[in-house]
Amino acid sequence: MMMDRGEATTPNTNLADSLADLSNLRGRPVLLINRDMDWDCAREVRGIADGLSDTDGLTVILNSPGGDMGCAYRMLLALRDRVEDIEALVPGWAKSAATFFCLGADSVHMGRHGELGPLDMQIIDRSSGKTTQVSALETFKTLDGLLGYSMDSLNAIIRFLRDTPMDIPHAVDNAHQLFAAIASPLYSQIDPHELGEMGRYLSISEDYAERAMRRWAYSDRSYADRFEMARRLIWGYPDHGFVIDLTEAREIGLKAERLDAKSDMLCETIIAMSEDSVKFQRHAPTEDIANTSQTEKDNGLPVSESATETAQIERPALAIQEG
Repeated sequence: MMMDRGEATTPNTNLADSLADLSNLRGRPVLLINRDMDWDCAREVRGIADGLSDTDGLTVILNSPGGDMGCAYRMLLALRDRVEDIEALVPGWAKSAATFFCLGADSVHMGRHGELGPLDMQIIDRSSGKTTQVSALETFKTLDGLLGYSMDSLNAIIRFLRDTPMDIPHAVDNAHQLFAAIASPLYSQIDPHELGEMGRYLSISEDYAERAMRRWAYSDRSYADRFEMARRLIWGYPDHGFVIDLTEAREIGLKAERLDAKSDMLCETIIAMSEDSVKFQRHAPTEDIANTSQTEKDNGLPVSESATETAQIERPALAIQEG
């Protein structure tokens, strides 16, 4: 059951009409991305972008667990080639690569339940014999934990030996030997090649994030500010599914604001009727549609369906994993 949101009215139960209502409300075309961001999604969005004439603005509804950051960047490149201003609407979740997409938008409007997520790149881990996704941060988090444990152990050994009759040089030497006996077996399990590989993946995320901000909505910020925003989104959270709400998004420095109640309700309705798909609605103001229909009626012609045409691109449902 939809909760009452004051002035918001009950939206259309027809998908095309709901998309048209949102387009009229926002005053621009609407693109819905309600699926994971992979190569198929990128191809669909590129196809829509190729069919666009240059336009001043575009509304993008995002509802996605994420996906491939490179694919999200390709979508931004295609859309930005035709669109001057992009606003991203996030009524629910826009995680991982979808959060990255928001960095390329001029504004982000988050609904009551809207959330973004960290940008630490996810990689395929086959070490357990299974194909699972893990964060490239895990190796570094493990290393940080070992470092903390090692320092605590060394300090405890030094405190213990300091209370013995042993002089300081001998105490320190013995402390180092005891510490090596404890720490060496642990550190020997760290693979330098894997550490370097994970670092490279995280550097890719940092570079994509800073590049998207520099090219578009955050070109007015300094490199240091953009890099710090990227670092926080990549390194600042303990879990890839961590919830970044509107307040935190603003603290990070994103150009985020609250989505108005009527748009929020329309977005929720659209998403509920369009599972796992990409859809596009050209902007045709209500009065223009009404005038076109009336003219056709006056001339004895059948009312054209093109007046409310909605370009829709769908594909068979795929299993979605958080990316």
